[in-house]
Amino acid sequence: MVGLGYAHAMRPPFLSLVPLLLGTLIACGPSQPSGPLPGAGVVAIVGGQLIDGTGSDPIAESVVLVRDGRIETVGPRSSTPVPDGAEVVAATGQTVMPGLVETHAHYHGDLDRVRRQFRTQLYFGVTTARSIGADPPDKVALMLEAHAGQVTAPRMYTAGLGFSYPDGFPPGSPVNRPHTDDEARQMVAALAEQGVHFVKMWVNRMPTPGMKITPEMRTTVVEQAIVHDLVPVAHIIEEADLAQLLDLGVRDFLHTVEDTDISQDLLERLRETGTVLSPTLTNMHAGWLWIDHPELLDDPEVRAAFEPEALARWSDPAHRDEAAADPTLEGRKARLAGAMAFVNILTDAGVRVAVGTDSGAGNGTWNVPQGWGTHHELELYVEAGLTPMQAIVAATQTGATLLSRGEPEFGILAAGKVADLIVLNGDPLADIANTRDIERVMQRGEWLDRTTLMTIP
Repeated sequence: MVGLGYAHAMRPPFLSLVPLLLGTLIACGPSQPSGPLPGAGVVAIVGGQLIDGTGSDPIAESVVLVRDGRIETVGPRSSTPVPDGAEVVAATGQTVMPGLVETHAHYHGDLDRVRRQFRTQLYFGVTTARSIGADPPDKVALMLEAHAGQVTAPRMYTAGLGFSYPDGFPPGSPVNRPHTDDEARQMVAALAEQGVHFVKMWVNRMPTPGMKITPEMRTTVVEQAIVHDLVPVAHIIEEADLAQLLDLGVRDFLHTVEDTDISQDLLERLRETGTVLSPTLTNMHAGWLWIDHPELLDDPEVRAAFEPEALARWSDPAHRDEAAADPTLEGRKARLAGAMAFVNILTDAGVRVAVGTDSGAGNGTWNVPQGWGTHHELELYVEAGLTPMQAIVAATQTGATLLSRGEPEFGILAAGKVADLIVLNGDPLADIANTRDIERVMQRGEWLDRTTLMTIP
C-alpha cells in the first residue's frame, strides 16, 4: 500500500487530469450543432424530371425543396444541395410538375356532394379550380372556405350565380336574369357582398330560338363588375359578341367562336390585350366519347370519378345505342373538330388558352368526370396541334395567371411559390396521357393521402 501511495504521489500533475478529460470527451461524443439541423422541416424531392409550368426546358434530374408550404429552392441535382435533416423523396425516373388548374367547372348537388367532387379533383392533381356561374350563396360560402384552405378541396374561385337573358341560356337554371339596369346593378352588388371573385355572363342563344343577353345589359354588368373590383367573364360562341365584350374590357372568355372564321384583326387584338380563352373541348367530346370508347367505363378511376347517375346511364348499352343514333351526333362531331382547329389557330397567333372542361355542366347529364376530364382536355389540346409542353403550360401557369389576377403564387414551380405539385410515374412530354399516371399530390406543401380522396373499386 505504501508503494502504491508513493507512485500516486509522484505522478506529474497533468497526468491526474487525463481520466477527467477522457470522461468528458466520451460523455459529449462528437461535436454537435447547437441548433436544429438546417433541413429540419424540409421535404426534398430528388432526382425527378422537373417541368416548372413556364414552358422552359425541363431539368432532367432535379431537386425541389419545400419548407413551410412553399418552394424554397428548385434546381439541377448536380448543383442543388439537399440540407441535412431533410425528408428525402426519391423521384428518379419520375416527373415533377405543378398541380393542375381547372378554369371552368360546375358543382351540383348538396354541399356534401360538392365536397366529394372537390376530393375527386384533388385525387387527379387538380389543386386549383374555378366554379363559374352556378353557385347560390351557400355554395359561395363553401367555395370561399376552400379558397382559404379550410376545406379538403382545390383552391377554389367562384362567380356565384351568373347572368343571362330572362328566358335565355342556360334553360331552367336559377341564375341572375335582370330585366332592367337597376336590377343588374343590385345583383352585381349582392355578389360582391358575398365575396365572389368573378362575374359570369352567358352570351349565346338557346339551341331553340330564343334571345340572348343584350349588348346594353352586358355593358351594365361589365361596368358594375369593374366598379366592385370583380373580374367579368363571358361564355361566347359568336365573333361579334367576343369583339363587343373585348371593347368593354373583358379578357376572360369561355368556349370558342363557332359562327365564322375568326378575323386576323381580332386575333391580333386578343394577343395584344393578353386575353385568355378556355375552350372546354372535353364537354363537347363527352357527348359521344363513351360511345366510341366504352372500354373506358371499365377503368376503375373513371368509374370512381363519374357521378353515379352518369356512370349508370353510359354503362347501359341501350343508352349508348340510342345516343349513337342521335341525328345531331355528326354535327356535334363537326363542332368539336372546328373548336380544336380554333384552339390551334389561337395558339399559332400567340393567344393564350387555359384549361377548362365545363365539368359538372348539363342539368343532370354530367358527362365529364371531375378531375379526369381535366387530363382529357390536355389530350385534346395535343390532338389539336399543341405540343405537350404547351398543353401543360395552359393547365398550370396560364390558368393560374387568369385566376389570380396577376403574378400567381401557384401554377409554377419556383422559389417562393406555394408548393402545389404532382409527381408522375411517366414523362408527359413523351405522351401527354402520362399526366394521369400520378404517384403523389402535394397541396400547400402537404402530401395528400389519395386513398382517402376517392375510393377506387
